[in-house]
Amino acid sequence: MRTQFKKRTIPWFLLLILIVSACQPAAPADTQPKLKAGKCGDGVCSGPENTGNCPGDCDEEGKLVNEVELSAGEVGPVYLGIMVHLEGWKDELFNEEMFNQHARLIREYASLFETYGAKLTWESRETTEASSTWGDNVLKEMEERGHGIGVHADLGGQLDYNCDMFARELGIRKKTLESLGVTVRHVSGVVSHCDWVTALIDSGYSFVTGTVAYGVMSMPEAMRPEEYRNCQSPSACHDTFPAALADRIHPWRMHSGLDWIRHDPDGELVILPSSHGLACYAESAAGAKCDQDLTPEDIDLFFEELDATIAMRDPKQINMYYMSWSLGKALDVGLMEEWLQRIVPYVEAGLVEWKTLPEMYDAYIAWEN
Repeated sequence: MRTQFKKRTIPWFLLLILIVSACQPAAPADTQPKLKAGKCGDGVCSGPENTGNCPGDCDEEGKLVNEVELSAGEVGPVYLGIMVHLEGWKDELFNEEMFNQHARLIREYASLFETYGAKLTWESRETTEASSTWGDNVLKEMEERGHGIGVHADLGGQLDYNCDMFARELGIRKKTLESLGVTVRHVSGVVSHCDWVTALIDSGYSFVTGTVAYGVMSMPEAMRPEEYRNCQSPSACHDTFPAALADRIHPWRMHSGLDWIRHDPDGELVILPSSHGLACYAESAAGAKCDQDLTPEDIDLFFEELDATIAMRDPKQINMYYMSWSLGKALDVGLMEEWLQRIVPYVEAGLVEWKTLPEMYDAYIAWEN
């Protein structure tokens, strides 16, 4: 039987970290970590500041939170994010009232996340054109408020799709979204039997998100996992991929769709592999189809996987974890707020840090360099 955490319960190892760190005296001055110029005195007590090397920012109760500048050998935080697919509202292109309702939900969810210092990455489909049609540039507003923006293409998944059209159609979606004045560097919803990696490179994208098991159909049959060798559609093979958690918490570079599951340092496209849908954890554990209803069990299972991700952090790589959410159906706001509240202790302990997916990509590029 799967062990589940109780609501609002801090995992034992996180509690131990908080207790031990609170009881440790400040290190002698000659062993204190060095601070970057200007860091001490900014009015914020954040690692590696402490009462010993920056008493002006850190009082005796000061906590080391949001550790970004870590000394050599330390393991950095897990970059945490969520991508939201703006899909399922096709009539908003012709129905202004529907678009207004969608835009209102987008703003309300953004405000909720901002309350907890959290960030969203909106991946747009119909909302792109609807924003232009009805004169409400909600996506530009989201970017200005610190959230990420990308394309949700939903292209190339049909077995009879004309692969020669792939790069052109992907490029059109990119330019259409850019016409709203937002920065567009990534896309989701592009897994295909076609060489989707090369198509993305040719159409000007820098990274891809939200890949599912159907993506292996671009590889030679012998290289595909046996259970996905004859997928008929993305919905038929919509499992999280790679299946192993350890294989989807670090980005990698891809050269082509023929061998995209292998890191190629010369590849021109970066993949940020996705984990489950926020409202789909329970169904994923049971091997069932997701009903898109957020439940307490989904939340508990999310924290189990987050704890496992934290335990597997690699000090030599970028460590990231993000889940998906399809805003074709509103989620239980009370449960979502509870989920956000339960993440706060992780952030305060420096174990996770909220990022947009473009920010994760930027962190990976900085790490490469």
